[in-house]
Amino acid sequence: MDCDNQLLKPIPLSSNVSYKDAVMGDHTSVPTDSDDVIPIDDEDIDLLEDDVHIGMQDGIPFIDFSDRVREIATKSLDFTLVLSVLGRRVGYSALYNRLLSIWKPSKPIKLIDIENHHFLVKFSSRSDYVAALTDGPWTIFGHYITVEPWSHDFDPSQSHPSRIMAWVRLSAFRSHGTKEA
Repeated sequence: MDCDNQLLKPIPLSSNVSYKDAVMGDHTSVPTDSDDVIPIDDEDIDLLEDDVHIGMQDGIPFIDFSDRVREIATKSLDFTLVLSVLGRRVGYSALYNRLLSIWKPSKPIKLIDIENHHFLVKFSSRSDYVAALTDGPWTIFGHYITVEPWSHDFDPSQSHPSRIMAWVRLSAFRSHGTKEA
């Protein structure tokens, strides 16, 4: 077998290049970012001198971040849902695989296990985020999944969500009171 002594260009791990395209060297099918897509890779934040204040108060050390750092951290949670499975503990891998199979996201998602059986789901696509939030109700292993948009007032130490989205079917009102386009 003939083999050219060419150096192959590395393929970024976060790209969605197919195996065939990677072998053939065709990277033109990599989707470009748009306003509807945000990267979910963890990025480093460049801190300025005034961004962090470290001190002691009443013998207790503290770290205070500037408003700029808080805004950057909050911006990274734009397409993030808080999720929990009601009435059942589900492991990380099982939950992640089930979410992929029921939501079928078009772009990568990131599942983050936080305390008290809550999870954060970071979406890189706004349309996937909206679909997961509004197309329910969702069930896994016969148990309902609660989903809510991440917000500043979310408290993972609570065992139950402070607010919940509900899907209500009013079968007596099949087409009454709705406008059709």
